[in-house]
Amino acid sequence: MNPAPPHRLSVPPYFDPFDPALHTDPYPRYTQAREGAALSEGPHGLVVVARHADVSRALRDGALGHGPLTAPNRLFSFLGMDPPDHGPLRHIAARFFSPAAIAALAAGIAANVDALLDRALCRQQVDLLADFAYPLSLRVICSLFGLPEEDHKWIREQTPPIARLLDPPYALDEQDLRAAHTAAAGFVAYLHRKINERRVHPGTDAFSALVAGSEAGTGPARRDLLPMCALLLLAGYETTANIIANGALALLRHPQQSALARSRVADGRLDRAAMDELLRYDSSIQITFRTVQRPAQVAGTPLAPGTPIALLIGAANRDPRVFSRPERLDVVRAPNPHLSFGAGIHYCLGAPLARLEASLALGRLLARTRAIEQTGPVRHKNSTATVRGLKELSVRLTPA
Repeated sequence: MNPAPPHRLSVPPYFDPFDPALHTDPYPRYTQAREGAALSEGPHGLVVVARHADVSRALRDGALGHGPLTAPNRLFSFLGMDPPDHGPLRHIAARFFSPAAIAALAAGIAANVDALLDRALCRQQVDLLADFAYPLSLRVICSLFGLPEEDHKWIREQTPPIARLLDPPYALDEQDLRAAHTAAAGFVAYLHRKINERRVHPGTDAFSALVAGSEAGTGPARRDLLPMCALLLLAGYETTANIIANGALALLRHPQQSALARSRVADGRLDRAAMDELLRYDSSIQITFRTVQRPAQVAGTPLAPGTPIALLIGAANRDPRVFSRPERLDVVRAPNPHLSFGAGIHYCLGAPLARLEASLALGRLLARTRAIEQTGPVRHKNSTATVRGLKELSVRLTPA
């Protein structure tokens, strides 16, 4: 069903967030959208928001929600849930991402990073995405959920079509929907099996805890258990792998900043300033979508309920009103109020885990190499407007 038409903008520049050309380099187009007007119009009646202050305010605005979810998108219903249902479920899931819970994972993540780097340094010629970022993020999230290593490859194969469901349904064509339905159905069946296994044979993993809470009435209701697990599992590794790969590419393209970041690695981790800058510079989440739930104003323009909105996080992260010389990578930049993990009630629940993984992965990669040389062309994924990531990143590693 097509969304309701928006309030007509007085200045209607046009921006298409679903344009495939954006995948290669969206930032010049973001500059045009951000500097041309406070709001732009897009396809499907979209109102496009690009300036940092407006995007930040919109992310926190309770009048802008996700609205009713269509059938295929129910797999990610926790992501699109609005209050009052959202709060209790988020509170339950947050137990697994508390500072203490995340800190307890650090040693295991570091061991996984080192094991993957040992293998990569022996080969020297590797794909940092396929041989490092994806295996690491899959190992971490699957370990958290108690899923066996033999399932990792299959989970990875289901992700690209399912990821299309992160875009709004009106942006999907019939072929995308069929592929998403097929992959989602298989993944739902897989999760049902795992949930039933945990009911009979519980363990110490997050899956078992969520299932036990659901059964006892202290956790998610049965109808919410599966989508919560789907989101935590799939988003928990895909986004983090993209953060690692995007960050590595940014450092490769800025050797002086790479050297500065390498000099500031402590305890095998990239420091906070460098990690924040890599998150800002090329965010793995470029766009997020909302729908006006009740009369609201965005950038001073009144919008009617039903109006779809695209918030350009990638554009906001390079707004010169907030960031000095925003096109420049600066690993000591401070302050750095980027919006790569969102804001408000939908601030990314897994942000602490993603930060820890990426800082250990990139920090140890820099600490254990003397040089990293790109050896192949850079190709970006083009399956979704929401996510920005690489298809591959071929490099030659010179051990330290």
